[in-house]
Amino acid sequence: MIHKHTVPQILFPRTVNEALELMESERDAVFWAGGTALAGSDIRGGTIDLPKVVLALCLVEELSRASRSEQGLEIGAMINLDRLADIGRNSFPPAMPEAIAGIGNRPLRCRATFGGNLMMSHPWGDLRPLLQLLDSNVDIRFMRRRGKRGRPVPAGRKIPLASLDDPVDGLPRGGLITRVNIPDGGWNFGRFAKIRPTGNPGRILRFYAAARIEKNMLAEFRAAFSDGRRAILRDRELETSMAGRRLPLSRRETNAVLEESDIMNDPWNSHAFEKQRYLGLIREFLIECGERIT
Repeated sequence: MIHKHTVPQILFPRTVNEALELMESERDAVFWAGGTALAGSDIRGGTIDLPKVVLALCLVEELSRASRSEQGLEIGAMINLDRLADIGRNSFPPAMPEAIAGIGNRPLRCRATFGGNLMMSHPWGDLRPLLQLLDSNVDIRFMRRRGKRGRPVPAGRKIPLASLDDPVDGLPRGGLITRVNIPDGGWNFGRFAKIRPTGNPGRILRFYAAARIEKNMLAEFRAAFSDGRRAILRDRELETSMAGRRLPLSRRETNAVLEESDIMNDPWNSHAFEKQRYLGLIREFLIECGERIT
């Protein structure tokens, strides 16, 4: 970082390849999307510390497109969250509109971008655990060398969102998320909730659930819990055991299934409160699933 009164060099690439080539030549540069994370964490003395070179992505049209196909949604990384809420109101999986609306206030959502929310690392943005739960993929672009002495050339691939931070298969240094692919899983009911534990106002827990209800049957069910820092708390065996059950579930049947849940593995093994809240929210969600068919 540089001293706070030094003016950075701001470059405006117009294509993804140009942005990647500039990042390759300016090794200390950073990509600038909405800038909300940097503005919130690097304010010193009333100013924002910036790197010497900033690559502003606002002119890269490819990153601001969205489309829908039979396979699902494809959303550009530079679409801001406010626009995202508008274009996806009737297209997103259940719980996603509520998750977007729960991020800050509208002025922040008008600046913050979809890709920027996914790139937040500590803590994760609100949308990342939900999109991982829905098996979303991301298209990434980066520079790759052909041979040890070869000239770097633009390359790309599609990876699961859950692999984004993987040191081998994830996003390489200097790489860029260009698009997010949300598959159409036929989800027709969902829930998003934020929980602030008593006595710890700075900690926020997030619960996500999605269901595919067909007539009077719970065809598929998924649920996840996150504090934005640890691995997502999720019981896949529970999800599998619930699939195909008739609705509404009896209280006895629900309790029997939840009592068998054993999910407290690292890094959650010392967090009994989270387990109880997770299972309690699942119980409430399953009751709501049953109410939808009665």
